[in-house]
Amino acid sequence: MQAPHDTLFRYVMSHPQLAGAWVKSRLPAALPAAIDWDTLAPANGHTIGARLRTHAADLVFTAQLRDRRGFVVFIIEHKSAPDAEVHYQVLRDSVHVRHALRRQLGKRPRLLALLCSHGEPFAGAVGDPDLPAELDTAFRQFEPRVPMLVDDLATRTEDELLTSELPTLVRLTFACLQFARGRDPTEVLAALDRWAPLLREVEAQPGPPDGGEALDAIGWYLVETSDLSEEQIRMAYGKHLDQPENQRMTTGQRIRMESRNLGREEGLRQGLQQGLEKGLEKGRAEGHANLLLRLLQRRFGGLPAGLQERVRAADLADIERWTDRVLDAGSLAAVFAD
Repeated sequence: MQAPHDTLFRYVMSHPQLAGAWVKSRLPAALPAAIDWDTLAPANGHTIGARLRTHAADLVFTAQLRDRRGFVVFIIEHKSAPDAEVHYQVLRDSVHVRHALRRQLGKRPRLLALLCSHGEPFAGAVGDPDLPAELDTAFRQFEPRVPMLVDDLATRTEDELLTSELPTLVRLTFACLQFARGRDPTEVLAALDRWAPLLREVEAQPGPPDGGEALDAIGWYLVETSDLSEEQIRMAYGKHLDQPENQRMTTGQRIRMESRNLGREEGLRQGLQQGLEKGLEKGRAEGHANLLLRLLQRRFGGLPAGLQERVRAADLADIERWTDRVLDAGSLAAVFAD
């Protein structure tokens, strides 16, 4: 199951305008002007292929160069803990993406790999503990690696994160990832008081993503990574938001609320089974498909092209199986796995 850190990072960075602002802030000075940022878009499933989709932590975007002579691929990785395999992971994804896109488009893409790291300071390359240091160093100089642009949140102060020029939701997300996880509830509540201006800015944003949905994602992350209860998060939001009654629920609560609104008080899975047992009239498959698509969008953000058609064309048994997975699946790929 996907970790809360990955869920929040992917929710925010799956939106091109947010990911693009962060990427531009990390690039060397000569590169941003060479890229047409209006063309930045997620690489679709057909482009990146099934093997890359099985790795849920990847975010891949493409953009054209301004001179239209080529395009660039951004491979975005996120780590909430030290990982000795991150360089090999990025290398694998880079080779696969470059091969797939060149075969499909007939052009050689430029690759840029970016890593957002938080928690502990990023350690870089990690030695092999089974080898003497001198021998490990001798081998390592011949191992292929993809250079990465690393944004190590652990090296930045809270004030630096909050006052950067990044979009408000990105700043708030980075602050949560670095300074809220694992903290004492009193510390997290105090942090929310300090971050109140950002909460209000996110609430007011028209999106995408919708401000209320974004605050849901933040609140759910705080519940999952601290000892705070949902009620405490609702009360904290109520202190600072203009319309807390609309934006204080977590994503999980909204899913449960939708189930109750449809007369399924015992939960989504039990409700769907009860509906089947009672025998819904013609059109029930369409109703379940609409519900599934709403839950998928709330759980994972934007949906890949063609997914709505696949869901609407599926029979009721498939829709039921996919819906059963929504609450526990860590990625879209896990929901639709065979």
